[in-house]
Amino acid sequence: MFFVLVIEYWNLRFICHLVLGIWDFFLVKKRIFIYAIIWCGFIFGPQNVIAEKWYKVRWVADGDSIVLENGRQIRYIGINAPEIEHEDQKAEPYGDKSKTINQNLVLHQSVRLEFDREKKDRYGRTLAYVYLRNGQFINVEMISRGAAYFLYIRPNTKYMKLFIKQQQSAMHSRKGLWQDWKESKAEYIGNKRSRRFHLPTCPHARRIKSSNRVHFSKKWDAFLAGYAPAKNCLTEWWSR
Repeated sequence: MFFVLVIEYWNLRFICHLVLGIWDFFLVKKRIFIYAIIWCGFIFGPQNVIAEKWYKVRWVADGDSIVLENGRQIRYIGINAPEIEHEDQKAEPYGDKSKTINQNLVLHQSVRLEFDREKKDRYGRTLAYVYLRNGQFINVEMISRGAAYFLYIRPNTKYMKLFIKQQQSAMHSRKGLWQDWKESKAEYIGNKRSRRFHLPTCPHARRIKSSNRVHFSKKWDAFLAGYAPAKNCLTEWWSR
């Protein structure tokens, strides 16, 4: 009888430990699940939200900005189109054509917006990646057609590699603003940090640290590497 009681005691103890072990396991799993939800909320937070709403485009301002029916002004992230004519500024080459391409793509169409880390520019416009219902990625479309060039602006760099790749393809195919490109060799200084290129005489070029300097003999090479002209230095970046 004594031995039977001892065996039953150890069996009971084993079962209790087993039950407690299973309970602890599920508690750990529950904590991991909660932590995973918190982590996902942090990684895929508001700065990277893809809005599921669709908006109608009321007006196309130029090759890189639009106005929605609700009056919201949208600036395409990661690209820059040649300027159209303003009151105090003449149109840049291919500026009107770029606007027309943008109009043909999005005017009166429904678009979806995807945001990056920074949602507004200094003019109060909403910064966004823009998509059509058929899946067309408008920012990419403008670059791939040679209607705009890649413009690096931190911290919105989510599709930087894709944009540069599309620009290189458009340049090699001589599309859009690249079709009649001709220039003589010269000297340009790029800033690895800002991904802008300058004339050597530009005051901003002189302030670039040697570790951040990169030299180009043509503007074409700078664009091909994903650098954009510093507008305060190269006001006529298209000139040959």
